[in-house]
Amino acid sequence: ALHDGYIEKDGEGYLKFVHDKVREAAYNLIPDSDKKQFHYDLGKALYSSCDGKDVEEAIFLPIASQINHGKEWILKDNEFSIAIAELNMKAGKKALDGCDDKTAYSYLGTALSLLPKDHWESHYDLSLRVYFLMASATNSNDEAEL
Repeated sequence: ALHDGYIEKDGEGYLKFVHDKVREAAYNLIPDSDKKQFHYDLGKALYSSCDGKDVEEAIFLPIASQINHGKEWILKDNEFSIAIAELNMKAGKKALDGCDDKTAYSYLGTALSLLPKDHWESHYDLSLRVYFLMASATNSNDEAEL
């Protein structure tokens, strides 16, 4: 694709599509039945490349957005589920800091749904932080209900 002119290197050496229409055409080649898996795999690859590294907060939102497409796969692995709940909490906090209460509420709701049933006993600190942030998002979001 690089030699055919569909992808180019940007100023930092990263690859990118030459135009949004090229990216869109490439995406449309993925069968609809595979798109959820594609987004999950992309999110998981991004998460794995950043895991354990000090990354910019701005990256939490796109990673969480992609990986959340695979909620049914996330829930199969309890340890991974907790890690992604933490990622969604960070994405929710980032959205809340940016005054995007609806987006924050969505990420925080996903974080809650990824916690195990005994989360107050097994993950008290994470549960408390998520519920506190959820209350903040709810306070600012007229449509939200706990």
